[in-house]
Amino acid sequence: MTGDAALRWLFALVAIAVLSAFALLLVTGQYYNEGPVLVRVAEDRGLHQGDVFVLTGWAAGVLSLLGLLTVRRR
Repeated sequence: MTGDAALRWLFALVAIAVLSAFALLLVTGQYYNEGPVLVRVAEDRGLHQGDVFVLTGWAAGVLSLLGLLTVRRR
């Protein structure tokens, strides 16, 4: 593995970690207009309608980064 490839992997892994931490903070926090509970996880916790948008954004970010890693330089 070349230095450039290792650096691209490092940047991508850091970005995935940041996106994951960001999504975790948003999903576990309480905010206005979180919507109805779609899936109850515990008595006072659940997956709300607003959480679906957060998870969709997280998935799009991670998939974009993974796609970036699969593109080879010419």
